[in-house]
Amino acid sequence: MENKLKEILKSDFEKYMRFAVHSGAGFGFDIFGEYAVSVLNFYVGSAILTYENKLEASLYLLELYNKGLGGIITEEDREELARVFAQDPTLDYGVLKPIFG
Repeated sequence: MENKLKEILKSDFEKYMRFAVHSGAGFGFDIFGEYAVSVLNFYVGSAILTYENKLEASLYLLELYNKGLGGIITEEDREELARVFAQDPTLDYGVLKPIFG
C-alpha cells in the first residue's frame, strides 16, 4: 500500500477519533468497527482504494486503533478482524460525516 494512501487513512482515522472522543460517544470497538467498514467502502467506491488493497487498508486501520489501546489486540485477532471488515459491504454516510462534512 502506498505511503500516500496510508497518510490519508491515518489522517481521517485521527479526525474521526478526535470527533468520537470529544462528542462523548467514546471510541470503543463498536464505533471503530462502524467507522472502519464505512470508510473502507467509501474509499473503494471513490477509487481512492482498490478492492485488492482493501484488506491491507483494513489491517492498517486496526494497527492504528490497536496502538491507541496499548497493543492489546493480538496479531491473529487483527488479521481476522481485518478480513471481516474488508468483507463487510456496509457504507453509512452518517458515520463518515465528521470527517467529510
